[in-house]
Amino acid sequence: MMKLKELIHELPYTSIEGDPDIDISKITKDSREVEEGTLFFVTGSNKLFIEDAKKRGAYGVVSSEKINIPFKCSIITEDPAYMLGHVASRFFGYPSRDMFVVGITGTNGKTTTSYLTESILKAGGKKTGLIGTIAYRFNGEVRKADNTTPGAETLHGLLKEMRDYGVEDVVMEVSSHALDQKRVEGIDFDVGIFTNLTHDHLDYHQTIENYMKAKRLLFTYHLDRSKKADKWAILNLDDPYVEAMKPEGHIKTFYYSIEKKAHAHLLAYEESIEGLKLKISLIGHTLSALSPLIGIFNASNILASSLAGYAAGIPFEMIVKGIETLPGVPGRLERVKNDKGISVFVDYAHTPDALKNVLTLLSRLKKGRLIVVFGCGGDRDRAKRPLMGEIATRYGDLVIITSDNPRREDPEKIIEEIKKGVRGNNFKVLVDRREAIKEGLNLTGEKDVLLVAGKGHEDYQIIGEKVFPFSDQETIREILSCGL
Repeated sequence: MMKLKELIHELPYTSIEGDPDIDISKITKDSREVEEGTLFFVTGSNKLFIEDAKKRGAYGVVSSEKINIPFKCSIITEDPAYMLGHVASRFFGYPSRDMFVVGITGTNGKTTTSYLTESILKAGGKKTGLIGTIAYRFNGEVRKADNTTPGAETLHGLLKEMRDYGVEDVVMEVSSHALDQKRVEGIDFDVGIFTNLTHDHLDYHQTIENYMKAKRLLFTYHLDRSKKADKWAILNLDDPYVEAMKPEGHIKTFYYSIEKKAHAHLLAYEESIEGLKLKISLIGHTLSALSPLIGIFNASNILASSLAGYAAGIPFEMIVKGIETLPGVPGRLERVKNDKGISVFVDYAHTPDALKNVLTLLSRLKKGRLIVVFGCGGDRDRAKRPLMGEIATRYGDLVIITSDNPRREDPEKIIEEIKKGVRGNNFKVLVDRREAIKEGLNLTGEKDVLLVAGKGHEDYQIIGEKVFPFSDQETIREILSCGL
């Protein structure tokens, strides 16, 4: 519990009405979570629920415009989302200042890089916490992730819990939505990692330029404003947007590359269906590592996480151990083991670039045909649908186009948009995802490779407004156990 006047001290606001000396026991922007003593933040469409927040016991309200409902204290500020992040950090005792915080942003590779970084930190003896697309976890507890990067009040509360359990190092994925919506305001980062930037989320950002500007905020704004004494930006030298991400000021900038000389780069590599054999140069030291991760693009993620480990002070031999002991990442080229002798993989690839990367890899490693099952989500970027149709039919020997998470769109119409980009006639359509996976398994021979793409780690399918249990991995295992 804190006094409201302490929570808003030196933060920007234009006016205040009522008594700022009141005690605040909770902060939120979700009226459903309001209880007696809450400070309620109005950050957009939730303005429709101000009256509900009042009825539930909110003492104070923070808004960008005057509220005609009497609270004990009303604060007007130009940017409630900004204030929410900084009030949350203060309310929970500035938890990010007491831990080594690594933020990872980029279109692809965030989750794998976060798992690798966590594994390296653990190998170095650190107590770690992880916040990302698949889960939030620390101290042996795993919580299902609602968002890649949670809202500011949830995020700072989570960081406080981690600190209370003795977590020393936190690795978190930072999405472009989170950056644009100011969910990471008030976090003092030690390290920012940029993986890459390709076509995605243009339904939200509208242009690639806006998307890029959101990503670069991690480096040119948040890392720049961080109160940490030493700060590192770790940037992908192979990406065309790398220069836009470069911060100014007293921030150490490290580069990594699988193509050029850099602070971390490849000296040699071998790839197979079993994984990667790497020789890398890390800050002038030569390291050799065997990783179960598949694909040369994962070498890029390994280089990035190795630099993060170096920044955290992890010894070189422990960096290698962390690389080698990570068995894989759920839904990221995840092999579904079976006794049928066939190679089946599930991958989260849901962007043109991600799909191209995984299909290019599997087409190199295959000994027979490459069979692809994929779809595109509804209520999302429509421009990528024909692009993904073209990529799938260019690299796949047989493509089965199906439903992903259609949400409120007609899945057949989504598929028609995908079909506008297909090449040739090496495809078929099965709208029902389970039937599409079953057909893919039926067509996969001993030397073939089957990729089921798009949903990865997800254990649900969204059809209309309803969420149904659905896991690609479990569906594959069930079909195989029943016999093809």
